[in-house]
Amino acid sequence: MRSPVEFSHRTRTRALETLDREPFDLLVIGGGITGAGIARDAALRGMRVLLTERRDFAVGTSSRSSKLIHGGVRYLQQGDVGLVMEAANERRVLRRLVPYLARPIQMLVPAQRRSGYAKLSAGLWTFDRMARVSHDERNQMLDREETLRLEPLLRADNIYGAAVYYECLTDDARLVLENLKSAVAFGATAVNYAPVERLVIEGGKVVGAVVRDVLGERAIEARASVAVNAAGPWVDEVRLLQGGGEKPRLHLTKGIHLIVPRERLPVVRSVVMTARDKRPVFAVPRGDTVYLGTTDTNYDGQYDDPAITREDVQYLLDAANDTFDVAPLGFDDVVGAWAGLRPLLHQDGKKPEEISRKDEIMVGPAGLISIAGGKLTTYRRMAERVVDMAAERAARLDGKRPHRRGESDSELLCGGATDEDLAAFIARLRTKWPEADADIVERLVGTYGSNGSRIVEGMMADPALGERAVPDLALTRGEVAYAVHDEMAMTLEDVLERRTRLFLWDVHNGLTAAPRVADWMAQLLGWSPDRRRAELAAYEDHVRDVKGFLGDAEPEELRALRA
Repeated sequence: MRSPVEFSHRTRTRALETLDREPFDLLVIGGGITGAGIARDAALRGMRVLLTERRDFAVGTSSRSSKLIHGGVRYLQQGDVGLVMEAANERRVLRRLVPYLARPIQMLVPAQRRSGYAKLSAGLWTFDRMARVSHDERNQMLDREETLRLEPLLRADNIYGAAVYYECLTDDARLVLENLKSAVAFGATAVNYAPVERLVIEGGKVVGAVVRDVLGERAIEARASVAVNAAGPWVDEVRLLQGGGEKPRLHLTKGIHLIVPRERLPVVRSVVMTARDKRPVFAVPRGDTVYLGTTDTNYDGQYDDPAITREDVQYLLDAANDTFDVAPLGFDDVVGAWAGLRPLLHQDGKKPEEISRKDEIMVGPAGLISIAGGKLTTYRRMAERVVDMAAERAARLDGKRPHRRGESDSELLCGGATDEDLAAFIARLRTKWPEADADIVERLVGTYGSNGSRIVEGMMADPALGERAVPDLALTRGEVAYAVHDEMAMTLEDVLERRTRLFLWDVHNGLTAAPRVADWMAQLLGWSPDRRRAELAAYEDHVRDVKGFLGDAEPEELRALRA
């Protein structure tokens, strides 16, 4: 793992000022997990890389997944052995490269009948051996009494037994950012809030793109030997910029998740539930909250911030209420939510849940390489396949093969130097800095991995950086400064939603912390009082929009801010 380099508003400005001076080997359009993985892989191969993102990094699908690194169990049922093997291998790789973002968790799958129990047992036995699961993480089959001892909240009348197996919990937006920072450490250039307005086509081939800096209100032409379209739900929009008779290929489906307080659903481990249409959905505990997910429905609305409907919410609440013996969960119990779009390849006659999750690479008439489909778990292998093609094409054009700087399956991701025993890493930091608050150290390591130690060290050198945004949260001025100086956070929403994740995992959605964070960002970025007020209002509107399914009821925190 290379030492991190500055990745901030300053490097963004410098990059945009020089984009038109020298050509790149590779232009990557899209700053989600696929684009970030491609940028990292290409930078490791010594290519000159430019990644441009229309809004903020990970703002779309890549911050709105189920936040699980799947080993491939779900694909076994579909008979896709190749995808099972690839997913299982990639889970092992991620646990090695970035252990704090691939933490093993137990998944409990209740069975209502003996036949379902037998099917579970046979499937998981097969998976354990195909996927080379370690002995200490192989599945366990439980009888009814054992199941209820592990999860006493389960409705006893629906239980014959259960299976327990392992998946890995991640933070999708953090995974994107660590890939990007790793790419930048190896020489890549990445800029957010810089959409591609049009492709530059000469001699019938893409040779670059006109990029607009929406924060600086200017357009710049960037040139590259090869261009890759990794725009997620926007892949078709970028493909159609080539002309040449391109036609849409994507089939978008929507998945939503709900967040409820852990005190309302105090499950011990993740539980796979069965929804009314027999689809598997789940409840995953995370800190003081539990999230429920996910839906899978056809979608044809706006791509930015897709709306969550009351029907979406009721679907997941019903599944939880049918599974757990608790006071029925209702709309008032939902403290947070998110909705994302899956950019799948259309297959005639298939239901949303039946459409293949395999990725596909498409080469357009002007040579634009586009990639769609795929899964968060297998993003690194998707990136390798794309860069294989891009690197070969770039070498044919200029006759050069750059010097490789590292391998994508062995070079640690930024923040990944914690070893798998995260508790031991945290204990070492607390021994080194006993004066640091324990909850702050735990939060920083859990969110930023080994880079959390840099933030703690900064707070120890400058106590002002240890100031909390609000007394009951472990969010500090030092963490916000890190988001601005080391992770190119440009707006209040960038910090609260995709850098610190308070939008999701704080039961107040970060609203109580927002005014103080806005103060700190105003100082760091030179915002005027009007800009600070606008940022705060925009964030409040964002929280309100996401919770639009609640109707006219305004979140209590918003009422308090306006008081």
